Amino acid sequence: MKRRKQQFIQSYHGITLIALVITIIILLILAGVSISTITGDNGILSKAREAKEKTGQANAEEQVEIAVTGSIGTDGKINNKDLKTNLDQIENITGVPDEITDSSFPLTVKVDGYDVTIKKDGSVMLGEYVAPGNPDKTTGIFKETSTMNGKQGNKNNPVIPEGFKPVNVGEATWGDGTTEPPGINEGLVIEDGEGNQYVWVPVDGVLGDNGITVQNAVNGEVILGRYVFNYKGEINTTETPETLDGKITEFTSEGYVENSTGDGNTPAKDLEGFINSVRQNGGYYMARFEASYGIDGKANFKVSNGYIEEYEVAPTQEGFLWNNVTQPNAAKACQNLYTTINSDLINSYAWDTAILFIQKNQAEGETPYSQQGITNDSLANTGETEDVQCNIYNMASNCTEWTTETHISGGKGPCTCRGNDYGRTTNYYMSDRNYRATILGYNNDSFRAILYL
Repeated sequence: MKRRKQQFIQSYHGITLIALVITIIILLILAGVSISTITGDNGILSKAREAKEKTGQANAEEQVEIAVTGSIGTDGKINNKDLKTNLDQIENITGVPDEITDSSFPLTVKVDGYDVTIKKDGSVMLGEYVAPGNPDKTTGIFKETSTMNGKQGNKNNPVIPEGFKPVNVGEATWGDGTTEPPGINEGLVIEDGEGNQYVWVPVDGVLGDNGITVQNAVNGEVILGRYVFNYKGEINTTETPETLDGKITEFTSEGYVENSTGDGNTPAKDLEGFINSVRQNGGYYMARFEASYGIDGKANFKVSNGYIEEYEVAPTQEGFLWNNVTQPNAAKACQNLYTTINSDLINSYAWDTAILFIQKNQAEGETPYSQQGITNDSLANTGETEDVQCNIYNMASNCTEWTTETHISGGKGPCTCRGNDYGRTTNYYMSDRNYRATILGYNNDSFRAILYL
């Protein structure tokens, strides 16, 4: 009995010790969880600090936005003198220059220690302005496809393809963090490493998508479609088709059509791909200039500098305006220009939608661009005429331009050219369509490319 009692006591003490250890472990775990809840990365203290930080940032951004809003004049632009006055009234602000000029933008100030950047268009963003994407510091050329602010591309935030850089026309290169591109509605220009330039055409929608009709375009929206314009520059709703592949009956009952197979002309290489790209990205790029000769038959779209005499066939060396070209050769010269973005001869959707874009942004009282006639009476090199709208040159003047649109005329002239040319005895307009034979190229025929993702 004595031995059993001793064994029982020893057993009893052992159980109590284990229970104590377990209890201590549980308490330690609970303490650890509590401490983590309070001080961890997602703890109460961290959340409190994060909330305080976000509140401070929002307050700083809001104060700057109020100052900017109060500085915008009746013309919709920032009054730099008023902006200076309004910013100086913000407490705990630093970084406001003694004088604010257009070259001050993007302007980064600090409010309560938080960076806030004011852009030239009046928009405000948290943080210091940093050039987007991954451009080479010496050239500004993008090494990867990117957008202006790193977010999903859309009509107001176009994708910048690899191998290109956005530029300020007549100003410093954008991409070095010191300047911004012009506003979207002024015609954003991008440039490749060889100086070829293209203008972004922002699009509000695609004809036929989600109930979008020609009436949307009549109401002033930039809708991807094919249009006929009357003498007032208005959309002729009788002849304008309600679908992208509808036939246009302008000039003849046989009409014009954009399709994927052509009718003796060279059609667009991927019409559906172009439409889907516009739908997904909110726009497309078109060459800023008519074509000039490049090396080995490659088309250039930059200011040409070769001298050309009227009615003389253009020479084949680089730098001369590329005219006297057939539609199939123009299409060939535009396709596969780049490996990071699709290129093709301009189609009728791109041409007509560009007209909508230009007319939407024309100054009040100007002749509607769809009814613009010639501005030069002799053949000129690219960039030399006064025909420029939204940074796009010579859609109405200098040379008529081939498109991928076809004229179903039973072989009379399956190719379609647009615009006007210097040699017209009767004035046509830039929105007019003219059919030509495939094999013919005239001294007043040129072309331009489009780019799309």
